[in-house]
Amino acid sequence: MKAIILSDFGDPSQLKVEEVPTPVLGTHDVLVQVKAAGVCHHDLLHRAGKLTGAPKGVILGHEVAGRIVAIGPAVTRHQVGDRVTGYQRRFCGQCRDCLRGRQDLCRAVSLPAVDTEGAYAEYIRLPAVSAIRIPDNVTYQQAALASCPIGTAMRALVSQAGLTAGETVLINGASGGLGIHQIQIARALGAHVIAVTGDAAKASRLKELGASSVVVAPDGNYSAEVWNRTSKHGVDVAMENLGFTLSQTLRATGMGGRIVVLGNIIPKAVEVSPGLLIGRRLRVQGSGSATLDEVSQSLAMISSGIVTPQIDRIMPFTQAAQAHALLESRQVHGRIILSEW
Repeated sequence: MKAIILSDFGDPSQLKVEEVPTPVLGTHDVLVQVKAAGVCHHDLLHRAGKLTGAPKGVILGHEVAGRIVAIGPAVTRHQVGDRVTGYQRRFCGQCRDCLRGRQDLCRAVSLPAVDTEGAYAEYIRLPAVSAIRIPDNVTYQQAALASCPIGTAMRALVSQAGLTAGETVLINGASGGLGIHQIQIARALGAHVIAVTGDAAKASRLKELGASSVVVAPDGNYSAEVWNRTSKHGVDVAMENLGFTLSQTLRATGMGGRIVVLGNIIPKAVEVSPGLLIGRRLRVQGSGSATLDEVSQSLAMISSGIVTPQIDRIMPFTQAAQAHALLESRQVHGRIILSEW
């Protein structure tokens, strides 16, 4: 099969089209013909060699949707022809966390492109339990975003932060893949959204998606403006999608606020004031991938029109390097989807 291989760590030119063996099915696996694969910032970090332990010589991509073309002998819940999206982690299904529906906490978890083959390929092998059926009115391109970023955004806002109607939520990196979907989910929950972006040209689009207010902060300093826009009360909930701006986000959050950290796009330590955490009784929590149930909920939200997956453009797999370059240069409004060869 054709696949995009990360030949070495470095710039986008390290992504090469190669012929590789088609994955061999295990007893409980399904083989999926990839119809759509999202390009996530995580892929850029892996390609650049910024993810500890992530190897080169692999197929990138963990956002995937396609059609089942073969099933293992023990698979009973799927059949050839099913349209599915893939859960973005491999899990054991037997540990305490898996049995209570927290597949994201499984200690046996493995990652596409890190431990198994990824989605920038003609075919991908998935455990049958990780293949989730796509509603008839949802396209492959839309479904590829159900686990990440939409499911990831849902987990952070609902399960972790407990966002409720009437609260104010700060979303930084708002024009990125996580942010533009967090805005839609937060508005559907009845929250007021303050979106932060570094690009003034993206402000109108963020308001169209549901942001009540947009702060343009190309220098990354936004806490004072957010504080003023909330009548010096601060926000109730904050989505930290960038990581390096955490100190700004903490200062923009009010008494008893909840901060959920999802991003670390420039991996480095950041300064945190213990006195600020204590004085304002802040809760800071990390969040990652959704659970299986949350991915199913994401698909239902897409199907019902509550959330519209934001797709900047669809490009052929052979242009994966160009897709990475576009995302890296911040010329993207939403996700780039790879589809067709």
